[in-house]
Amino acid sequence: MIKTYSSPSEISETLLERTGDALLSHDFDSFADCFFIPYGIETVNGKRTIGSRENLNLTFDAVHAHLLKQQVTIMARHCVSASFRSPNEVAATHETRLISRDILVQDPYPAFSLIKRQPNGVWKVAFTSYVIVDSADLNNALHA
Repeated sequence: MIKTYSSPSEISETLLERTGDALLSHDFDSFADCFFIPYGIETVNGKRTIGSRENLNLTFDAVHAHLLKQQVTIMARHCVSASFRSPNEVAATHETRLISRDILVQDPYPAFSLIKRQPNGVWKVAFTSYVIVDSADLNNALHA
């Protein structure tokens, strides 16, 4: 059954929770279910398009490895703002804090995403622009 959302913020928060949990538990299938292919990504390193599930898996594994290296135990992410650009598209901004036990291991960073409703009614992330200025390693992982 397709979930009905009460607001664009709820759509964003749901996807943030699902993708964060999947990254920390190394559950690629749950993670991949949240993304539209092709998926566009932008960092300070530039733009790229992930055109296959296999390439998404490579990026997922690189980001997961980065989180393990940083000993991240909590990905605290929350939607800062979200609005409908059309009935089938949400523009959302969120902030991420990476925490190892009770210690912030990296400065919080913002990201902007476009989330699109698929013909079957499921919402998926189609594009994300990350502004990570203090971690070359994380930016490189996002381009793996």
